[in-house]
Amino acid sequence: MSFFQDIPRVITLILSVVMVLIVAYGFANGNLDAFLAALREPWNQVTLADLYISFWLMSVVMFVFSENKLASLPWILAINVIGSPIFGLWLLLNLPRLRKRMG
Repeated sequence: MSFFQDIPRVITLILSVVMVLIVAYGFANGNLDAFLAALREPWNQVTLADLYISFWLMSVVMFVFSENKLASLPWILAINVIGSPIFGLWLLLNLPRLRKRMG
């Protein structure tokens, strides 16, 4: 099966590219000082906590499904620094192997 016939991998690629573009937009046009000031708002704290808990949950998936646990550590560090695009890349690279392992 070619890459573009593998719909889940294509969707993962598209969503990862969209997330990279969103992050780039934030860096290019965002105001970090205003964001940090807005963190006093409880719902912003909840949103940030939800985001990082999701990163940690994705990190667990990366660790559990990695054949080489030591090699998964840079991925885990990167997802907690850079965010979802890293998990998208990891998923893109590992989805065929994950399917075989789970099937």
